[in-house]
Amino acid sequence: MPYRISTGLKGSNPTLQICDASSGSVRVAWEYPRRDPHLSEEELELLQFRREEAIHDLFRRLFLLTTEQYLKGELDEAPALGAWRWRQAGR
Repeated sequence: MPYRISTGLKGSNPTLQICDASSGSVRVAWEYPRRDPHLSEEELELLQFRREEAIHDLFRRLFLLTTEQYLKGELDEAPALGAWRWRQAGR
């Protein structure tokens, strides 16, 4: 099952949306949390923990989607660890 990945900005906050290409259903939606200037130090620390949790959840979901594609035979080859680094370097 192929996926359509959309990225963009809402104001200055990055967003990511991954949709099933055939059905159009949203599989992962993520937006970088906005920062309120009126938050206390404790609230800012809690927000940082939530932000880290959201990022970990995003990567967990992306891993599960890739694993699902691999197990269904929808990928040409098994994804290699760090493969994107080699592509970025032009190797």
